Amino acid sequence: MKKDDYLNDDFLRDLIRQSPLDSPSDDFVDRVMATLQTAPEAAEVKKPFYLYLKASVPYAISALVLVFVIGTSDLAVFNWLPGKETFMNHLLPYLETMFTVFKSAFASKYVSWGILISVSAGALYLIDQVFSRRSTI
Repeated sequence: MKKDDYLNDDFLRDLIRQSPLDSPSDDFVDRVMATLQTAPEAAEVKKPFYLYLKASVPYAISALVLVFVIGTSDLAVFNWLPGKETFMNHLLPYLETMFTVFKSAFASKYVSWGILISVSAGALYLIDQVFSRRSTI
């Protein structure tokens, strides 16, 4: 059957006449528009500084490892850089002196107590943050 043949068929013509067209109610648009809520404007939120710092830590660590590997290698490409001899003869004694100073500073009972109190307070704060986290739903 072609498109025009539908109207020539008596049964289909009667069926089309008996069934009215589906149309929405008169106040359909008004009801739909009333249920729509206006979306609040998105405010631009400034990221805290520690997020930028946290994101840069992997890059800083990889750069330090790269500098350390290049600085302590005796590759022919890096002849202009001081090699292992410089690291062993100059840098290690400085590091040993620095660690000795830190060791003597932390040997004081006041510094030890301050560190103990700071570490325990930090641990308590982190535990409190983990267990008192609110859901954002």
